[in-house]
Amino acid sequence: MERKLKLVLEATDLPEWIRLLPLGQVDLVDGRPPFRVDKESLAAIVEAFQSRGVDLVVDYEHQSLNGGRAPAAGWIKELAAREDGLWARVEWTAQAGEYLRQKEYRYFSPVLKLDPETRQPLALLNAALTNVPAMKQVTPLVAKFGGAAAQDESSMPADNEGVLEDLKLRLGLPREATGESLWSKTQEFLQEVSGALELTAEATSDQLKESLLSLKARAAQVEELALEIQSLKARLAEEQATRAVEEALRSGKISPAQQTWAMEYCRRDLESFRAFAEQAPKVVPVGEVLALAQDGPEEPHRISAAEKAICRAVNIAPAEYLKAKLQIGQSNNSGGGESWQH
Repeated sequence: MERKLKLVLEATDLPEWIRLLPLGQVDLVDGRPPFRVDKESLAAIVEAFQSRGVDLVVDYEHQSLNGGRAPAAGWIKELAAREDGLWARVEWTAQAGEYLRQKEYRYFSPVLKLDPETRQPLALLNAALTNVPAMKQVTPLVAKFGGAAAQDESSMPADNEGVLEDLKLRLGLPREATGESLWSKTQEFLQEVSGALELTAEATSDQLKESLLSLKARAAQVEELALEIQSLKARLAEEQATRAVEEALRSGKISPAQQTWAMEYCRRDLESFRAFAEQAPKVVPVGEVLALAQDGPEEPHRISAAEKAICRAVNIAPAEYLKAKLQIGQSNNSGGGESWQH
């Protein structure tokens, strides 16, 4: 089983996509002036390749330029202009693959047609495998899996044993685990993920990815709904607090000056405030008391400010006080005494 896995890895450990040119200034090691790659030059190179309509050769050490025998190391099947430069999809020959795996060749070197005035590249003529590249800062093709110039910039090691150890580590297996154990653990992991996503055990990676993205979208919807519910609960609590305070004001259990305090009390503990308001005595005159207290200065039965203070001190309603006062006055008048009026 382990040997089968190694064979699969050997067939896929070569970079399919490599970055031939970076975006920006490219410096050379042989003393020639640098050239600059911009988005316009990338577009021109891709257009020239597509209009030509043939694959471009990747040879060894630029042998195609000498006119002699020049076996191909690979063929450039496709060019792409990306945000970070010019990328090429290469179909390697078996011999080139062996050279790269054994690290007998590590670098590449493109042959370009440059504008004589601006030194901007206009077309890609071919490329070569070499160990002495003309460009500075060229990343080795086999420095790691695909190298920095490859499409997959993961940190997978280039050797197969390293790949197996990396897979074992990711799956929680010891380094000495056999290939059969690795295969079984991989199948177990895929089955667990498929089951958690309510998919069949034969679900493909695309189906797993689609299900995960759907699950992520549903989680975002649930979070948004939770925020809406929280907002509605806050609004309802505020409305209940407002109604409780207004009821306490109407029933005379709190004064207008206590309204702010009462609102804060309700926001902290609505039920406790309701219990307080239910048991609290009436401390503010309402209804007819206010009407009596607002009589004009010529009203013979108006009570004075001092009398109002006495009412507050002894906790009696001004209406009751005025009623008792009038009764006392009438009693004195009937007995021929002096009337008590202010």
